[in-house]
Amino acid sequence: MTSISNEYDYVVIGAGSSGCVLAERLSSDGKSTVLLIEAGGDNETELVNMPRAFMKMFGNPTHFWHFPVTDQEGRTAGEVWPYGRGLGGSSSTNGTWYLRGMPVDFDCWAADGRDEWRWSEIERCYREMEDYRANDADPSRGRGGPLQITQLPYRSPSIAATITAGVEMGLPRLDDVNTPGTTGIGYTQATVTRRGRRASSYQAFLKPAMGRHNLSVMTDTLVERIDIRERQARGVTIRNADGERTITAHKEVILSAGALQSPRLLQLSGIGPADVLAKAGVPLVHELSQVGRNLADHTMFAMSWRLHNDPGVNKEFSGWRMMAHVARYYLTRKGLMAYTSPEVTALLALESSPDWPDVQFGVGPFSMRSSAEIKADPGRGALEDKPGISINAISLRPKSRGTVAILSAGATDPLKLDANWWSDPADRPFMIKMVRLAREYMRQPALAKFVGEEVSPGSEFETDEQIGKVLEWMASPGVHATGTCRMGTPETGVVDGRLRVHGIDGLRVVDCSVMPLTPAANTNGPAMVVGWRAAELILQDRG
Repeated sequence: MTSISNEYDYVVIGAGSSGCVLAERLSSDGKSTVLLIEAGGDNETELVNMPRAFMKMFGNPTHFWHFPVTDQEGRTAGEVWPYGRGLGGSSSTNGTWYLRGMPVDFDCWAADGRDEWRWSEIERCYREMEDYRANDADPSRGRGGPLQITQLPYRSPSIAATITAGVEMGLPRLDDVNTPGTTGIGYTQATVTRRGRRASSYQAFLKPAMGRHNLSVMTDTLVERIDIRERQARGVTIRNADGERTITAHKEVILSAGALQSPRLLQLSGIGPADVLAKAGVPLVHELSQVGRNLADHTMFAMSWRLHNDPGVNKEFSGWRMMAHVARYYLTRKGLMAYTSPEVTALLALESSPDWPDVQFGVGPFSMRSSAEIKADPGRGALEDKPGISINAISLRPKSRGTVAILSAGATDPLKLDANWWSDPADRPFMIKMVRLAREYMRQPALAKFVGEEVSPGSEFETDEQIGKVLEWMASPGVHATGTCRMGTPETGVVDGRLRVHGIDGLRVVDCSVMPLTPAANTNGPAMVVGWRAAELILQDRG
């Protein structure tokens, strides 16, 4: 890492899943100087690098931003959305669950002439980016790229039966759960290296590049605003322990701060809905009505059942067993501490075509205590004492949309985050169908000897009205926010197909906020490929 200058060709704001990839690719040929600015720290800790330590780290403000959500009728008050902070962003703090998204996702992004994002281009980018070495990998997969992907190693009788149960429901069994364009069921893949370490975007992309003479990285540094003169982004104003400072960008400023922070910075810089800026006391530089609009997220819930004839893993994460697993991890880099995602992934089509799943299940031999039980006795941990099996069920294309807006001109002042749950009347009935689908799955013959009574929410919730009511507290965000700076025209979006902000030269957004449609996948993989593809477009435009 070189010393920090006052001038760079490219200034990238945010070292998250997209930003780390972007900084590495922009600096790779040595022809441009790049500064990457991150508000958090370096994330060099075992809480990050050991995958299962995610559970111990979760919620720690050193590693997470916390965004309070506007209270809403029919939702539990005090909802907070956590997003990763520090080098790697959410790729350093997530559950490592790796999915690419479906070809139809990206072909939808490519609508209206945005051919830069058609699946043929994105599939090529994934091949170049990935290192997935399974012998039964789909031919579209990458081998030898910087991002190591591994299949979860856990095997047990009940987990084998969950895959058979999916086949009994009509799902194809997938050797590679990232096979493009199909529903199916198979063992989960994760951003975990073959040595059992978290493969964050920082570890996979940025860290190996940090010795380059033309790449600088600033941590613990807050960007207060983008400096814009005569409809041109000229640089950024930053603040850290050394005080306030201005950095000049000769070519471009690139926002990669995420779906909540990127629209915040645009609005703080005078770009956004005129009424929002006026209320916040920020002078209008350029009106773009969609900045902070169209907030989308996967909606999810968890259900659990008692597990029989298989011990599961609940008891493994307390007392001497936990210490034994940690010791095994440090000796071998294997075992339960070397991964954290649900063991099995199922992609299902409830109301969609088989090439574009609309439901995702994550199945694992564990079960959680209720929030009330945890609050009453936090010392016992989050897992139940008895064996259990759970489904994390994710609605991949909910229709409700929320908003993000600044309330004042301070870079650290609270945001108004309105999730707008259930605002589209189709979402609740769809999730009621998902609850019934999960129950149908658990009733398959292959699981008869393993699955007992439903623990959460409980079989007494049976009618549509009862299930709809219980979903008010069961449903939670996937923490996969997208859309707040989405691709579109100046009337329908914020950026064009090359991710340039409409009406402002030298300014782009490169993160999940540009996605016009949330992909049928956890967003970490798609966020990284957005960074990879965006770097190609930026370097093409550089000439």
